[in-house]
Parts: sequence; structure tokens; C-alpha cells
Amino acid sequence: MVETVVETRGGAGLDKLESLARRANDLKANLNALLHAIETKYLHDPRFSSLVRSVLRTVQPPEPPSEQLFLVSSSLEKYVNALEHSVKTLTEYAVALDRLYEELDKLNRELSELSAWGELLKEVAPHLASEAQKLQASAQKLLSQPPLEDPKRSLDEVDLILKDIRSHMRVCKTAYVNRVNELLLTTSQLARMVKRASRSSLLTETSKFLSYEESLRKLEEKLNRAAKQPIETMLNLSQVKAELDRIESELSQLTDLDANSEEEMVIREIDRLAHAFENRAVNLSLVIETISKRTSLPIEKVLYQLYLMEKRKVVSIYVKLEA
Repeated sequence: MVETVVETRGGAGLDKLESLARRANDLKANLNALLHAIETKYLHDPRFSSLVRSVLRTVQPPEPPSEQLFLVSSSLEKYVNALEHSVKTLTEYAVALDRLYEELDKLNRELSELSAWGELLKEVAPHLASEAQKLQASAQKLLSQPPLEDPKRSLDEVDLILKDIRSHMRVCKTAYVNRVNELLLTTSQLARMVKRASRSSLLTETSKFLSYEESLRKLEEKLNRAAKQPIETMLNLSQVKAELDRIESELSQLTDLDANSEEEMVIREIDRLAHAFENRAVNLSLVIETISKRTSLPIEKVLYQLYLMEKRKVVSIYVKLEA
């Protein structure tokens, strides 16, 4: 509160001084309210205590002018201007602290997801898991002690690392889902092999093939769920790959199916194309040429294998002719 007793000439000068005094009182009240709010909300938070002390040292309320009759008007104006600057600066700091508080909470939540991606990709993509660990370390350091000088600078640093984390998590998700889709394709191919093998199997082996079918069905369900909700599912893809390898190995011992035979190579490519085109119509010439290039089989052999497989109902091929 600034209370000044002034002797001045004329009512206009007195009105001006009274107006400046009221303005000074209002600004001082606003400044005190801001200081109290910042101290109450952030001073006892370990993450913000040092930062808040730095802010409070930076924004010191100006001293009121001395009561000198001749200089009181200009002094009071300077005091009001200094108060306005202090209120403006402290308001900007308060807004930055509020935003920093919110962004640190977001960073804390994002760290939890980043940690999960690091765990998921530890064996699938070690380089991505390693980068996730580095980002975690940087974020943890920032969470434990934001820069002391300026909350606005702290906010910039948090925003920057949040951007890096979110960008890296998008890359992680893409890599993980791509690997899931590869395993889904392998699962589909093995399921076809099981069906073909079961048709010519002995009755005593039927239960074994049924067991493979059930295992592959469950793996397919897990993989589909992991593709849609990777973090919630936390499916270990290395274990899935090991299970698929086991089934494929046992199948090769139980049957005479050769994974490198012309028929098996063509079937694998048919599965791959069906997965890629998702049951959409596609030109026959494109299918034949693609399979031929990927298997190194001549076009006539690809056509012959497709004919045999369609005849035996191993695959379904539908042709739409247009004149």
C-alpha cells in the first residue's frame, strides 16, 4: 500500500496523483496475489522449488517512492510503471509454470508408454529399444530437476523431448506392427500346410493336426490383438516366432511337405499377395508375374501350380472376364 500526503497546486494535479496511487495499490495487490499463488502451488513441489525461488529472486516488487513534494508525481509514475512490468513478467512466469506442470504430467505418462515400447522391441528391434532407453534417461533427468533459470526455457525443453518421444514411439509402433504382420503371414501359411497335411494323414495323427490348428488359431488371435493394441497386449514376438518354428519343424517331420518345393513357394506367395491386397480384385497377369519374380519360377510353372492347387481346392481363384 502506498499512501502519500501531497501538497500541490490545482485540482488536476491532485486527481492525477490519486489516480496513480489507486493504480499502484491495485497493481501491488495483483502482484502479491500472484506471488502467493505461485508460492502456494509450486514452492513445496520438489520439481519446482528451485525454479520458483529463481523466479521470485528475478521478480522483486519495486520500492515505493519517497514522499518528496516536488518529485512525487514523476516518482509515482515510475513506481506504477515498475509495478506494471513486475505484474506482467510474473503473470508470464505463472502461465509458463502452469503449462510446465501440465507438460511434465504428460511427459510422465508418455514415459510409461515409452518404457513399454523399449521392452517390446528389446529383441525385435534392439536399436529402437536402445534409443527409447536414451530418451527415457533424458526425460527422467528433466522430470527430476527442470532448468533453474526460466520456466519458459524449461517448458521449451519439455516440449522438445515430448516431441522426440512421440515421434520415436510412432516409429516403434510401425516396426512392431510390421513384425506382427510378418508373423501373421507365417501363421496363415502354416495353417494352410496343416490343412493340406491333415487330408492325407493317418487317423492316429489326426489329434496332432487338430492340436496344431488350435495352437495356430490362438496365436493368430494374439497377433491380431497385438496389432491393434500393442501396449495393452505386450505380446512377446520372439516367443511367438519360437512357437511357429516349433510347429513348422514338427510338421516337416510328420509330413512329406517340402517348404522349398515349387508348390510351397507358390502358396507362400499367394498368401503374401492375399494379405497385401486384402481380398481386392487384382489383374491375373500381375499375380503371375509377381509370383514368378519372387520364386524365380517360369511363368508357365506358376500357372501350372495355380491350376493344380485350384483343382485340389488348396486355393480359391476367381476369374472375372470382361470383353
